[in-house]
Amino acid sequence: MKKLAFFTTQFEGGSPAQHLVDRCLMGWPSEGRFIESPFEDIAVYGAPMNQTLKRRQDHPNLTIADTFEKAIADADAWILAAGANDDWTCSSQQLEAAIKQSSESTRGFVVGLPENLATDGLEQMILEQKTRIQASTPLGLTWRLPEVDTPSGAELEETVILIRGTFPSAEKEAVDALLTLTSHRKGGESGISNIERFRGNDVWKAAREGHFSWDLFSAAASRTNSKQGDATIDGRTQDIVGLGMVPKLAKDTRAWIFKHNDGLKSTIITVDGILNDDNFAARTKAGDTLSAQFYRPPKPNDHQFSRMMDRITSFLIDGENAFSEKRTLLWGNVIRALQEMELKDLATMQPAFANMAYDASKSCWKP
Repeated sequence: MKKLAFFTTQFEGGSPAQHLVDRCLMGWPSEGRFIESPFEDIAVYGAPMNQTLKRRQDHPNLTIADTFEKAIADADAWILAAGANDDWTCSSQQLEAAIKQSSESTRGFVVGLPENLATDGLEQMILEQKTRIQASTPLGLTWRLPEVDTPSGAELEETVILIRGTFPSAEKEAVDALLTLTSHRKGGESGISNIERFRGNDVWKAAREGHFSWDLFSAAASRTNSKQGDATIDGRTQDIVGLGMVPKLAKDTRAWIFKHNDGLKSTIITVDGILNDDNFAARTKAGDTLSAQFYRPPKPNDHQFSRMMDRITSFLIDGENAFSEKRTLLWGNVIRALQEMELKDLATMQPAFANMAYDASKSCWKP
């Protein structure tokens, strides 16, 4: 592939944009091999010049374009990525321009979530566009410990995702990972009919009242290798769930409970102060429980982005389709609903997109 256009609004060290541009320039490790970059020319547009970007401007394969048109001209593919640390927000304006100016054979990958993705005009453009587009964050694609996935065609009863971070960045990753886990269940995604919101001690009250499964919370938490509490002081083995320490350790806890039209219940809970990693658990209607840690390799190399490059290039170069466009739109609509609930302090919502469904797909995650 000759030319890749790369769009972002910032280029901070450690950001998704920085990690992905570096891999596009130099390559990345994958399954015991080192993959050389397939891109001969990378044209970056949108980020103000700073020291992080300046250190890369002399690379022979990198061009810093001064207009959007120059960046996308003759591009075989494009990537739109979030450029700030701990933030998965991309530019809707750049996405709209990329769709309008791409040829029919061009493919695009969005790393993060455009801030206005759920607006009617952009939704319609994505559904009607000739350019094929995929969107994700690294969380649903990264390694899992152990290497388990929800079985394709399984009837899922309930899922719980434990995530860390501030609102709404943590929720953007968690909803993306949730749809990665559940989209290939029996019947595909049926739509989300109701969302509940809990904060602080109300989260643990909701657990006691059975709003979400404490057993699944425990199963997900059991996959951690970074419990907080006394273990961080003296290294002792401690059952923080069984000893009832979770509510005491929790900081700024948020919980979102989603009811899907096919009966699946999905819960996202922030676990800052409780765990220092991200985990999930799921239960099938047959009674089987699956759980794993979303493994995030240490910084600064942050090789979750290497895993993501595998997915990006398999789509941009080989055309391997992993995500439905409707999945991307559902992701955007859910985040927009959560932001509205947060802004208006709503406890529950029956969203307007309740019937946004899409067919079952194969899992996009690979061991």
